Amino acid sequence: MKKNELNQKLDILKENKIITDSAYAITNDTFDLLSEKYKKEDLSDSDMFWTHMCMALTRIEQGESIEGPMEVIVMEIRQTPYRNEIEEIITFVKRRFHHEFPKEEQDFFYLHLHQVLDKNK
Repeated sequence: MKKNELNQKLDILKENKIITDSAYAITNDTFDLLSEKYKKEDLSDSDMFWTHMCMALTRIEQGESIEGPMEVIVMEIRQTPYRNEIEEIITFVKRRFHHEFPKEEQDFFYLHLHQVLDKNK
């Protein structure tokens, strides 16, 4: 996904009040971080992560919660060789978000980010 494609998707979600302004901004900032880190303008196979991310941030802001992935999946995804990089990204998001970041959402970040990092390293 390229930045302009991401912004088209986020613009639609924001205009329809499906995501918040801060979810929009933090998702864009995180795209920039990954794009710069991996020296890529097109982050392959990342669409699902960006959609999940902006929706997760909006859910959290609105006090909604979700059930995380099954514990057996969580144990497996936490063994990813990209653990340190994923933690850096989650920390980056947390610093900008100013809300409690539930474990369930972090587990989904691990799940999606593993694939993004694996495809774009």
